[in-house]
Amino acid sequence: MEPREAASVETGSESSGESQAPGESPAIRGLPPAPNGSWSLPSRIVIMVTIVVAAIGVLLHLTLVFLFVAPSNAISREYGGLVNGYVYPEFDQNWQLFAPNPLQQNIAVYARAEVKFGDGSKRLTNWVAMTAQDIEKIRDNPAPSHAHQNMLRQAWDFYNRSHDEKGKPLGLRGELSEAYVRRIAAHRIGPRVDGGQVVKVQIYASNTPIVPPKWSTEQVDTRTTYQVLPWWPVSKKEFQ
Repeated sequence: MEPREAASVETGSESSGESQAPGESPAIRGLPPAPNGSWSLPSRIVIMVTIVVAAIGVLLHLTLVFLFVAPSNAISREYGGLVNGYVYPEFDQNWQLFAPNPLQQNIAVYARAEVKFGDGSKRLTNWVAMTAQDIEKIRDNPAPSHAHQNMLRQAWDFYNRSHDEKGKPLGLRGELSEAYVRRIAAHRIGPRVDGGQVVKVQIYASNTPIVPPKWSTEQVDTRTTYQVLPWWPVSKKEFQ
């Protein structure tokens, strides 16, 4: 009896018309095949367009910055306005790190604001240590942002390089540097303080020379000097 029952079971399996691969579970035989992981045509088009646009943007950026730092040539003279308009102020370049006398000063920039209230009264805020804010964000951070490392530092350096000894702006670059520093200060303080509207900002910086190493014969006056700028009016557009 046992051999006949086994044969009956085998016959029933063959009569169903379904073949089963070795090790395959009957419960999953009715599911569609797994996707092969390829992107759809619209997705591939979007990816390719994104790559092309990004590549063009990077190429234009590198080209304009190269023309800015390269020696004067026919192309940079022809398109000087375009190059300067793109580079200043966010991508301003300087070579202080490679100069014979690199930057040897500790510079700290501060800002305060004049706040106007609804009743017409005005009040001055305390000084905000903007450089100290950046240092706090950088310290113990393995990957600090470019803004915390360079934005304020380069903006202040740009301001000093585009103004004369009396603090007068040197052409359009000087005016642009003022607007840049003013906007940074306004954003650090905010549009409103204690319910009042910020209407003016003032900036000052302390400059402390670094003591030369013991092996150096250089003589440096290590006294701290201060640079105080006038009050600058700000409007709501500064915070846009």
